[in-house]
Amino acid sequence: ASARGRDGGRRGVMMGMVMVVSTAGGGFFGGPRGRAVTVATTSSSRVPQGRQPHPLRRGTKVKTFSSSSSSSKESNKGFGLLEWAGDLVPQPLVVKTTKFAWKEAWKTMTRELAPQDGLGAYTRPNDAFVLGEDEFRDSTKVPTSGLFLYTGNACPWCHRVSFAVKLLGLDSRVRCVQLEDDAERATRGGWIIAGRDKKRDPCFLASDLREVYERGQRGKSSPGYVGRCTAPVLVDGNAKRILSNNSTNILRCLNHLAAGASREDWGAVNLWPAQLEDEIEEMNGYLYSNLNNAVYQAGFSTTQDAHDAAASKVFDCLDRLEAVLSEREFLMGDKITASDLLLLPTLCRFDAAYAVLFKCSRRRVTDYPQLTSWMQRMFELEGSHETFDLEAAKQSYYKQLFPLNPSGIVPYGPTLSDLGVDNGLDRKVVRRGSPEFLSRVHLAP
Repeated sequence: ASARGRDGGRRGVMMGMVMVVSTAGGGFFGGPRGRAVTVATTSSSRVPQGRQPHPLRRGTKVKTFSSSSSSSKESNKGFGLLEWAGDLVPQPLVVKTTKFAWKEAWKTMTRELAPQDGLGAYTRPNDAFVLGEDEFRDSTKVPTSGLFLYTGNACPWCHRVSFAVKLLGLDSRVRCVQLEDDAERATRGGWIIAGRDKKRDPCFLASDLREVYERGQRGKSSPGYVGRCTAPVLVDGNAKRILSNNSTNILRCLNHLAAGASREDWGAVNLWPAQLEDEIEEMNGYLYSNLNNAVYQAGFSTTQDAHDAAASKVFDCLDRLEAVLSEREFLMGDKITASDLLLLPTLCRFDAAYAVLFKCSRRRVTDYPQLTSWMQRMFELEGSHETFDLEAAKQSYYKQLFPLNPSGIVPYGPTLSDLGVDNGLDRKVVRRGSPEFLSRVHLAP
């Protein structure tokens, strides 16, 4: 019920619902524990202050519910160990044994999911396929067409390259194959071809990413790939071989491809302009160590010290980026570079996943006004919304990373709108080639 008092010259108004509760005893709202509580709702929307309708008066609906869930017929109490613990089975033994077994099982599963060093910190494995700088410019190594890019919506490393395909205008040259993360259906790792439908993989007709790795090994003609099957993966569809499974390396490759083979009337977007290349590389390394990878180190840590060390790096980084963006539109100035594409996927997942599931909860991105404004500008670009689904990403994080969230319960919110990103049909869209778009990007020489 809500009411306004008479102070300030306003007449009090009681709206909607009146709860009638016994005042005997000391339970909920003064009622004895376990006693039924009567809720009376009146059909009138306005009730004068001080005049409460009788629960059984005409026009009043009465609903009764129990203020205690102590009935064994209505509640599941598990084994009820803590109810009969005593001298025979001491409660401390029950609690300590359960905590030990639970924690050891969690550590084992977390280490399988995310390898650990001796201090309990997550150590990301090296990528198996990486193109050399000279290979980017060699059309015999990287063809200008017939490329396939395997990406999944939930993954921030995939997000940066799938967005780059749109931003660079490479849709006609790079075909994106959509993955879903489902460890119960994958034969290794977590990625399957969407719906395990082989027709959706026009390159290998694979059903999951392990098959792509086995069939796409460079220099090997037979299956037998040993290692993690991670996304994204860039594949030469003509030679049926994997080119790279490193996201920054793939981004470099796409940038070279756009500059050489996909020029528009107005030119081609360049994410690594020569005059800023050293600064971009420095920023990219900083972002990886202190944010992109650090959130995963915080989330997958198996010791408190390892978690605290990683989380502190995350917030030191966010503080620094907030200061940088208070003076610039984008990380390297007034135009977008590769660094902005590396930052966006982490930031737009932060409040929904990393702040909660990975326990990086000191502050949210929405607590940083400059970072929030920057994210809004990035989501105005054409292709930004088409390459990311926040709700689907939440479902993946909270249901697939089961060692971190065994219940599988997905938090209520936030949405993109909650993050300050306009997600409506009439939202502002900065389209490729438009004057505003050209004012936001560097062009290839």
